[in-house]
Amino acid sequence: MNPGIWSILVISYYLYLLVTIVYLLLDNRETSATFAWIFILITFPVLGLIVYLLIGRSRRKSHKYKKYQQQERRSLNLGMETYIYQQQENIKRLSSQADFSTRRKLFELLYRNSNSLLTTNNSIQFFYAGKDKFDALLEDLNNAKQFIHMEYFIWRNDTLTERIKDILINKSRQGVEVRILFDIIGSFRLKKEYIKQMRKNGIKIYPYDNPHSFITVHSLNYRNHRKIAIIDGLIAYTGGMNMGQEYVDGGKRFTAWRDTHMRIVGDAVCLLQSIFVASWQNTTNEKLVGARYFPRAKEVKSFIPVQITTSGPDAEWSSIEQLYFGLITSAQESIDIQSPYFIPSESIYKALLSAALSGIKVKLIVTGKPDNLLPYWAAFSFFGALLKAGVKIYHYQTGFMHAKAIIVDNEICSVGTANMDIRSFQLNYEVNMLIYDRTLAHDLSTHFDFDVTGCRELTFEEYYSIKPLKKFRNSLARLFAPLM
Repeated sequence: MNPGIWSILVISYYLYLLVTIVYLLLDNRETSATFAWIFILITFPVLGLIVYLLIGRSRRKSHKYKKYQQQERRSLNLGMETYIYQQQENIKRLSSQADFSTRRKLFELLYRNSNSLLTTNNSIQFFYAGKDKFDALLEDLNNAKQFIHMEYFIWRNDTLTERIKDILINKSRQGVEVRILFDIIGSFRLKKEYIKQMRKNGIKIYPYDNPHSFITVHSLNYRNHRKIAIIDGLIAYTGGMNMGQEYVDGGKRFTAWRDTHMRIVGDAVCLLQSIFVASWQNTTNEKLVGARYFPRAKEVKSFIPVQITTSGPDAEWSSIEQLYFGLITSAQESIDIQSPYFIPSESIYKALLSAALSGIKVKLIVTGKPDNLLPYWAAFSFFGALLKAGVKIYHYQTGFMHAKAIIVDNEICSVGTANMDIRSFQLNYEVNMLIYDRTLAHDLSTHFDFDVTGCRELTFEEYYSIKPLKKFRNSLARLFAPLM
């Protein structure tokens, strides 16, 4: 090669490195994410740049998504005036509980970082198996009178979704408004014919955030991971289960599927409706306002204080990550965590280490039968120090573990769509419920202990017997954790 051309190429490469590093530093991401992208862009200059342009750029700086963020905040206030006025009364009632003083910071945290209102007129039913959840959901869908709103990360073409499609088409023909949002990547196998048949029968169904737009093609890495269903504004569902037969029977890859989902009646339904309304408006520009979409909640006999928080790549604060951190650091006796994937941020990782070293009983259940090897391997790179600090780590063996829950002191719990990983904290749109109720927390804790019986415990000795080559593989997978 001509020396002059070679010199130009070398200078161009170093200029590329300089511009790339400066740009990434100015983005002010977490150090681990910054180094991961620098590594990729240096090692694969052309391919790395293409990948970064497609999936790596931050939404928080985008004017379009700042507009979305403001729009979501406005939508969260639609139909919420009554609950806003009730805040002081609800706080006063919650403050009467003996242990609330230690939880007050959590309430303030969610109220400030995600405008999360406190509601107390709620009834919540947990589902630990897909059959139970879908039996209840199908019955509620069949009884819908006004509207059905559904927002899911994964929507399959299978036996279950065919049954759901038939019900939705039937309800649409009866005059019930049906609106569905699905994630374009999570539901990439959803057939056009399936969608066409729904639309032909009056159902409004769209991929979230119009991903076919040139404006959004660069942000394919930011997924809508929420699972929400709302019937008539009076009943809602949320949790870990998507729309697919495998959530009932484990599908082709697993013998069973372990998940946690919730059916909610009461004031908290309005909060979930507001979240859907924001997503729908961001996608279709259709505004859903008024008493039709925000009816007065049913009065229930139970007093269950609840806050609902959302997070996403365009949110001002990483609210669910902050919630998990707040829960962990507020613990006095025990912390029980269930998550299929475990790739914590540095702050969550250190909080768990500190809790265990402080004598708090910390137990973690992750899947022992992975559906994705890279995050499964990466998790092992965190386990050594956690085991040394005293954390009990269990690999679930009775099928696939997909539940997302954290229980603190058997008194307070959070259940939702967010995994204990960086993707859920920073890259996905998620929704979690914080429940201030000992009975429900105890219910979750009891089922957690039952799940432990279906696990294999990872011992300190077993971890340190892992061969060096596998440890290197795990550490390499961890390097890419901020991008997963």
